[in-house]
Amino acid sequence: MDNFKNQPKDIKKHEAERYEFIKEQIRPQRKRYVINFVNKIFEFMLLALVFGGVAGVVFWSVNNGLNSSASMPEQDLSTIQPEYQTAIPESTSIVCATPLENINKKDMAVIEEQNRASKKLSAIGDQFASSLVNVIDKNSKEAWYQSGSSNYDKAVSGMFFKKSNLYYYIIAASDTLEQESCAVEFDDGETVDAKFLSSNSSIGVSMLSIAKKDISIERRKKIVIPDFGSTISVTSGSNVIIAGAPNGVMYSVMTGNIIKSDISMPIPDNVISLFATDIFYTEGANGIVLNTRGKVIGFITDSYKSATGRSNIGFIGISSIIDIINGMSKGKTTPYLGIEGYDVDESTAQAHNIEKGVYLAVIYPNSPAYSGGMRVADVIKQINEKEVSSLTALHNILKEYNAGDAVIVTFSRKTGKGNNIKKCRIVLE
Repeated sequence: MDNFKNQPKDIKKHEAERYEFIKEQIRPQRKRYVINFVNKIFEFMLLALVFGGVAGVVFWSVNNGLNSSASMPEQDLSTIQPEYQTAIPESTSIVCATPLENINKKDMAVIEEQNRASKKLSAIGDQFASSLVNVIDKNSKEAWYQSGSSNYDKAVSGMFFKKSNLYYYIIAASDTLEQESCAVEFDDGETVDAKFLSSNSSIGVSMLSIAKKDISIERRKKIVIPDFGSTISVTSGSNVIIAGAPNGVMYSVMTGNIIKSDISMPIPDNVISLFATDIFYTEGANGIVLNTRGKVIGFITDSYKSATGRSNIGFIGISSIIDIINGMSKGKTTPYLGIEGYDVDESTAQAHNIEKGVYLAVIYPNSPAYSGGMRVADVIKQINEKEVSSLTALHNILKEYNAGDAVIVTFSRKTGKGNNIKKCRIVLE
């Protein structure tokens, strides 16, 4: 201000005029800014009013619709079947008109019924303990229940098969027993020396005998000779009970269902029926399979896992091996021919242009069949003029003979010109 006052008069006048000019220029601009600001406020209020009105109309419509539906009569939701309902997985939670407590009661009733059925099956297996023994090695220093868990796999279940005036005969669910060191142990720990009679690696069982004189009268009263059932009509879904050592521990019981039935498996000079169950396989498992009536229908096997499954228990059906077991108890074995094959019926023969009989898929080296001149792909038609229509028929014919007997085998061999009928002389072993 001091500098402004000290300036000459004309300069002061010029500055004053310039100041008035600037004020005149700024005043209109300030006025226009105020007007624009007021206009924007007015536009905002107008838009707010419009949107508020629209929102009010929508809210009134929705509220009026809800009130109308609330006044409608109630419907049974269980009768409504939306189109998309069939695509909903069973595990998806959906609203149901049935009260929750009723659903729980139904579920619990089903569970309780399943538990009762499972207990009944287990009770049948427990009762079978009177027919069981544990086959042990006499050279072992400790019994199975005294040793560590690593020895539990050594438990071998045996089952009383039949009795005579002097002996009890026992089927052991193993074919690896030592002939000179067998004994059987009862459920209370009492042991009795046993005599090894024979074994059959194809079906995985051995036959033993124990003298009656070595067993007390009280013990004999407790022994039960079980009944045998049939596996001819056993189908998938049937309940089964496994007693013995199905999990490697003696006198244990497991229950389950058959998931695949009547699997045909060729064995040397015969065929057996296999069954697969849904019971989980444990290493060292062995035992006897029962039906729901407590009758024996098979023996556990792990020799045919390719057919019965590697993670579940399979068993051999009793109907296909009962004659083998009967022969073992008499000390008689079926003479050995040395082949594996498949049945050829009429339709199969026509489809492949071969003869009916038994098609040879395997001939064991140095077997009587191989030494006699038979080869893979031959079809056996007769043995000593007796018709061979199947592997079962072949086995039944062979068991009429003894090792060392000579038989004439008639077979067909396919050549480029057709099927040639041949004969050979074979000495059974």
